[in-house]
Amino acid sequence: MDQGLTAPTRGVRIAPEAVWKEVRADYLAGLSGPDCARRHGVSLSALRVRAAREGWRRADQPWLPPVADRDPWDEGRILVERVGGDLHQIEPGDLARVAWGRLTRAVIRGDAGEVLRWHKVQALMLDEADELERFIEEEQARAFERDEQPWPYAPTHPDDRDGMDSVDSMDSVDSLHSLHAVDASDPAPPSGSGESPH
Repeated sequence: MDQGLTAPTRGVRIAPEAVWKEVRADYLAGLSGPDCARRHGVSLSALRVRAAREGWRRADQPWLPPVADRDPWDEGRILVERVGGDLHQIEPGDLARVAWGRLTRAVIRGDAGEVLRWHKVQALMLDEADELERFIEEEQARAFERDEQPWPYAPTHPDDRDGMDSVDSMDSVDSLHSLHAVDASDPAPPSGSGESPH
């Protein structure tokens, strides 16, 4: 008891107040609950109970803007700097790489829960990247198909031709017009008479 430890309760040793002050300081500085518990040798459930009882959960703290001195090698921070803060420039593939980096660090730390969360995020972003790539490829194919057609004289589908087999170019259209040219000196037949004026 000389070392600042309290009396054991049902075979469990309770950490001294000095340790809890360090846990509280690290937790409020931004270290995750599991990391704080591991670092100071306390259980995560004990940390959560004490934080709730003493009012030092993050939810109990006033909101502050994010700290700018996060890990300088964090993939998310590097990505945001690369696009100059313009989040509209970020593609799903970029986000998948961020998730992979964070997943890797979680594996190294041995944090299985965080590994699973980042794995889900990475899978979602890879699916989004694949969907975006398919959409772009389809749009490019449609644009190429439109550019290859001698619009508007050749339909895109053979069933849409409807008697246009002989119309293959602008020249053939002009020749059709010259064959069926109307002579302005010929009087038009009376409508419904069926007789020719000649």
